[in-house]
This record gives sequence, structure tokens and C-alpha cells, in this order.
Amino acid sequence: MESRTTPSGNAGSEAAVGLRARITPGKPQPSLTQDIASCRCTEPVRAGLHLLNGDWDRAHKVAQEIETPLGAYWHALVHRHEPDFPNSKYWLAQAGRNPVHAQLAEAARTMGHEDVLRNGNWDPNAFTDRFAAPEREDWVEKLDILEMQLLLEYCLAQSA
Repeated sequence: MESRTTPSGNAGSEAAVGLRARITPGKPQPSLTQDIASCRCTEPVRAGLHLLNGDWDRAHKVAQEIETPLGAYWHALVHRHEPDFPNSKYWLAQAGRNPVHAQLAEAARTMGHEDVLRNGNWDPNAFTDRFAAPEREDWVEKLDILEMQLLLEYCLAQSA
């Protein structure tokens, strides 16, 4: 796969930030698909932009080519949305812990949903189980979007 990564502190990261500002999670905008695909940003950022824009297929294609914990994390989130929950949990195990988990745990506590925590820490498998529930509650949607946004921010910081 051709790398579109650019050196740190560059126009690629700035373009990705501009694209992120144009995305409304939960409201896919097909007009952004080509802009995201051609963005000169890192592949983890591109996977996140596609997923936030609701393009699970493109996000999946990008994420499965990233052989790092960040790629595994994006891959897990894609499978959560497809939905393929067992596969999501497999990729969450491959991704391991991520610094965004602390912020997600705090958000869950603030929302009063400590059932997605284990020993006070974010439990991505427990959250995936809540996401899989037939009657998904609003707070689950909010935490899902927050998780994608935080992971994208983390990826942008790593590429800067």
C-alpha cells in the first residue's frame, strides 16, 4: 500500500484537523469520502476520519493494513459498528490498553455508568457488550462517539 504519511508538524495533520471539523458523527457525508481518502495524513488518522464519517467499509480497509496497536484499535471499532462483536473483542485484545481509556473511564463515571469499568478502569469488552444490546441507550452512543473522537485526537497528536 502506498504510504500517504507526511513528516511531523505538516500540512497533512492540518488537513486532517480541517476534515475532522467537517464531520458530524452519526451523519455520514459521502462528499467527504474522497477528501479523506486523499488526505496526506497517517493511516491511523485516515481510518479514524472514515469511521467518524460513518464509512465503515473504507475505515476497515485502512485499519486492517495498519499492523500496530492503533490499527488494531481502529479495526476493533470498525467491527463493533458492522456489527461483528466477537471480532471486535478479538481486535480489542490485540490493541491492548490505550491512553484514551482513562478519559473514557472518567466519562463513564460522570455519566453514572460504571458497569463499563473494571477495577475503575475502562473495560472495552464490557462497553462492546453494552453497544451490542438490542436496546442501545443514548449514553452508549455518546461514549462511542467520544471514544472515536479521543482516539482520533490521540492519533493526530502522535503524528504531529
